[in-house]
Amino acid sequence: MPQNAHEVPVLIVGGGLTGLSAALFLRRQGVHCLLVERHPGTTVLTRASGISSRTMELLRGAGLESTVADRAPKLIEGHRWRELGQPADQIPWVVLRSNGVADLANAVIVEEPSLDVGHLSPTRPYWCGQDRLEPVLRDEAVRLGADIRFNTALESFQEGEDGISAVIVDRATGDRTTVRADYLIAADGVRSPVRETLGITRKGNGPLGSAMSVLFRADLGSSLQGRRFVICYLPNPDEPGVLQMPEVPAVLQLFDEERWIFGFFYDPREHAAEDFTPEDCARIIRTATGLPDLAVEVEMARPWEMSHNVAQSYRTRRVFLAGDSAHVHPPAGAFGANGGIQDAHNLAWKLAAVLGGWAGAGLLDSYEAERLPVGTAVADQAWIRHVWRLNDSPELRLALRESTLVSTGYRYTSDAIEGPAYDEPLPREHDLTGRPGHRVPHVWLERDGRKVSTVDLSDDGYVLLTGPGGAAWAEAAESVASRTGIPLACHVIGGADGFTDPDGAFARTTGLGPDGALLVRPDDFVAWRAEDASVAGLLQEVLERTLARSAFSRTEG
Repeated sequence: MPQNAHEVPVLIVGGGLTGLSAALFLRRQGVHCLLVERHPGTTVLTRASGISSRTMELLRGAGLESTVADRAPKLIEGHRWRELGQPADQIPWVVLRSNGVADLANAVIVEEPSLDVGHLSPTRPYWCGQDRLEPVLRDEAVRLGADIRFNTALESFQEGEDGISAVIVDRATGDRTTVRADYLIAADGVRSPVRETLGITRKGNGPLGSAMSVLFRADLGSSLQGRRFVICYLPNPDEPGVLQMPEVPAVLQLFDEERWIFGFFYDPREHAAEDFTPEDCARIIRTATGLPDLAVEVEMARPWEMSHNVAQSYRTRRVFLAGDSAHVHPPAGAFGANGGIQDAHNLAWKLAAVLGGWAGAGLLDSYEAERLPVGTAVADQAWIRHVWRLNDSPELRLALRESTLVSTGYRYTSDAIEGPAYDEPLPREHDLTGRPGHRVPHVWLERDGRKVSTVDLSDDGYVLLTGPGGAAWAEAAESVASRTGIPLACHVIGGADGFTDPDGAFARTTGLGPDGALLVRPDDFVAWRAEDASVAGLLQEVLERTLARSAFSRTEG
């Protein structure tokens, strides 16, 4: 290696939620990685606050559920937004539309995502802004050994048959380092220089408008009277915009009821972003809220472009797009950051499997096969919500999918799953019953007096879940793991390893008999379903095929 050079299995470009999640998930799998981010630190902007229960499952698996919960207000049912004088540590999950802040009592509910997810998930949604979540991810990734370098930019890269050669530069000193990596993850945002360099095109409805987010202070207490909400659309004909509820300061754990975010569109042909002075922003806020005498102190104003686009490919040979570099859409639904974190998790375990030698390189083809259709469908759902919130119609209502279905109920079709090919990744109703390609159903089991979810059992590798008659599966799993080196465990529910199902929920939910089994991947998705133990002898063949390991493989690395 030349002087001032570095070798690493995975180079991550971009240190937002997606890139930091990728670093965290890779290190949990034992994969060394280097992350470079051109900005000097994590974001200071409050955005991408809604964390779905599915994303929380991934963070829970990383041991971060309680940390996130401690930094976030408690989300409560949206219908409670009308209650006055609510406790200062909670916020109703509701999106409103009101003619003005003073007229909030007459607001209409635009969207009220369900918090009733106990039947779907062992955890719940949280409201934790990107400015709070990024440091959590960074600190845990670093603790696990990730090399994270802020104020460091990717200057150039070349992709070869056997790896990536990149040059990174320290923006403070100008020092350059040559990096040799097996793979590169491009989590470098909407404009993604990596994607542009590779010539990967995008498809969608394109730019929807130039927007400005304004962080400001104002006393709205007398108008709100203690009411709270996540977002309120203010369709003022002169200055329409969106008001977002302030977040909980990390130290006080109470709402700062004088700190707000206001977003509005502008026409860049008439006004450049830098032309908006604090006085201009304050005037727009007063008009939109319907409070002409409101004292407004603008702390920060940042322009951004709202758009709807999905990359036509999520990978080349050794480069993978994730997060905003792969898919971007309106913030309606709070799907964007969640999708990026889920991209990172899907990719991380597969890279770990290939680099660890227990999967063939063909497994990496399943990243695009699984995540691109989901990314497209989710982007479309965000687009529909954006248009619907502004202009309701029966057609849009028919196209909408319920929010937990979008965030948790999606399904995969790929060679990494032994199951049917689905026509679309988003079903119309939840089908978390143990079908291949779906996330394993959440069922509370008991062990040593402690409740454990089926969703929590596959964090460290593949797992077979079978009933009390599944001794043959346990024997097969032990034999296959020993012969192949694939991380594979088997839990006989109601058997000798201690997991019990007192209410019979596992059998009832999955419809499996006592010796049926589910093969669950490290990302909690069902890779194979067997109705009984007569096919236990096929376990190794299924794993070899879905992990692209051998002659059984349907793809070649």
